[in-house]
Amino acid sequence: MTELLFTAAMPFKRKGTDTIKETEFVMALSMDLGWFKPDTARDFINSAIEKGIISREGDMLKAQFGINDVQIPMGFKPDVSGFQKKEVFEQIIERIMINTGLEKQKIIAEINKSRNEKRGLFSIEVLGILMAREYGIQVDDLIDKSYRGLLKG
Repeated sequence: MTELLFTAAMPFKRKGTDTIKETEFVMALSMDLGWFKPDTARDFINSAIEKGIISREGDMLKAQFGINDVQIPMGFKPDVSGFQKKEVFEQIIERIMINTGLEKQKIIAEINKSRNEKRGLFSIEVLGILMAREYGIQVDDLIDKSYRGLLKG
């Protein structure tokens, strides 16, 4: 949570205000600081909103903490990998691994086997979701994400 807070605080502290435009926040993280690509900066914003560190009000972002209360260590740089959006398929595989103890290669092999048996009629995401459900793993949120991905594509 500290890394998330330090990362979120930096654009506000640089501007000297607890409210800034979302586009300015993205520019600060990507262009000014060089920490993230713009898409990753947007993913970071969504993550910080979900965690209650910042809030979105129209096109503005508001710090949900006192910007003067956060002391960012000298030379701080966030770990970008923690804020990059994972593909739905990767999230499905991760959940199956965590809940079953199976290795990634075995899970993917099972999904590929199922795809061959079904003659490629279903995407690997759908087959992964079905496999997770067979193990009793909750994946409703990933079903929604997968569906939204189909609508975009």
